[in-house]
Amino acid sequence: MTISSHTIPAGVYTPITTFFKSDSRYTLDLETQARHAQFLYNSGIKGLVVAGSIGEAGHMTRTERYALVAAIRAAVPDPAFKLIAGAPPLGCVQEAIEESHSAKEAGADFVILLVPGYFGPHLTSQEGIIEYFTQVADGSSLPVMIYNYPGTCNNITLTIESFRDLAKHPNISGVKLTHFNLDLYALLGKDKEICEANNFRPFTGLGQVLIPGLSVGLYGTIDGLSGIFPKTMLKLYSLFQEGKLKEAADLQFLVTKADQMLADLNLVGAKVALHKYYGFGDCLTGRPPLCRGVDEKAYAKYTADMDAIHAIEQLL
Repeated sequence: MTISSHTIPAGVYTPITTFFKSDSRYTLDLETQARHAQFLYNSGIKGLVVAGSIGEAGHMTRTERYALVAAIRAAVPDPAFKLIAGAPPLGCVQEAIEESHSAKEAGADFVILLVPGYFGPHLTSQEGIIEYFTQVADGSSLPVMIYNYPGTCNNITLTIESFRDLAKHPNISGVKLTHFNLDLYALLGKDKEICEANNFRPFTGLGQVLIPGLSVGLYGTIDGLSGIFPKTMLKLYSLFQEGKLKEAADLQFLVTKADQMLADLNLVGAKVALHKYYGFGDCLTGRPPLCRGVDEKAYAKYTADMDAIHAIEQLL
């Protein structure tokens, strides 16, 4: 089996929302999806997570997830712009492998899979998780990224020992860490045996802690705010790389304040912001059960912080 390039480049990636049309079936709005992808590409974003958690993977069929990846790859054919295909929460090895086949055919470069957590920590052992990802990676058509998101996986998280085992697999490329366990960030990022020896790359899934993550060796972020303010997130990343730590810390403060909106209102809040600032999309909700619009009062308390980042974005 031919495996695509294993190493995922460092940088800022965007987990994108999925755009729907305002009809009774919430039809995919592939035209807006392509325009948003081109907007992010032209801004300098390294790549996208397509149909991840903020992209409602579990609310779509595999055929629709294929269509999303294919439409974006057609809109941005540059092979340097990496597409990481998401999948719904899976616990079946063969289903995960079949997702990888479909994603590769559509034009994806990597596949990202949540830690299986249906049965919770009482039955799901670290050994079982290792076996799951090992078997998936053995059969996957694409390099696999682990999605360590305890908040959606019954609070299951991988241990440093599990990462040490999984990083050795030649078809496992890295991990998205969507939690605030900075001890795990440091244990991963600074462990040369795990990362450098295996080309295994950990990323934070939270732009709120990008600078702390980079300071302990993480390779970048896969953060939703970059879908709205890509140049600002890239500026934050570059300030750290350039050693301008005071400026980086000041911008991190503003980014963290704005990111509270996404922490609270998630993908529906992101769609409101994308429409407000750029006119993307006309359906400002997700598919059922996320079909309720954002409460105006709930969004309003973040308006000043979001507008402050938008003003910065316009200057970059």
